[in-house]
Amino acid sequence: MSIGVSKGGPLAAGNGGFVRRLIGPVTLPNRFDLTDGMNVLRMVAGLWYLPHVYQKLSGIEGSLKFFASAGLTPAPLFLGLAIVFESLAFIGLTFGLFTRWIGLVSFGCMAVAAYAILQTKGINWYWAKGGEEYLAFWAFASLAIAIDAWRKEQALAK
Repeated sequence: MSIGVSKGGPLAAGNGGFVRRLIGPVTLPNRFDLTDGMNVLRMVAGLWYLPHVYQKLSGIEGSLKFFASAGLTPAPLFLGLAIVFESLAFIGLTFGLFTRWIGLVSFGCMAVAAYAILQTKGINWYWAKGGEEYLAFWAFASLAIAIDAWRKEQALAK
């Protein structure tokens, strides 16, 4: 007996299949309803990624130096990963795609960013002095977005 993604198998992507349940819906209903505060938070959190991706792409040499100084080596690999994951977070959060997973991706991006700031600037909470305050807020907002999406998906399934 083998476990596969074949028709009817436990990993089948059909109705109720493991993979489908794991991935969840691509979008949630009312994802652009601005009377739902979590939608507003999600879209703003997503849009905030755009200047970060742009900065990395327009200042590659400086970004590589920062990644190397933070101990994220090889710096080109980590810069590439940052650009990919931040771009996914921008698109996913802004447009409400795979929200529970993209919220977790965003949380991870901010956790790594906070680590990089700690490595380069030391412990300093206040964001205006290069601290982690802003990154921590963005990370926990992203986690709240993922939890909210999961909750809404569970409500839809009932």
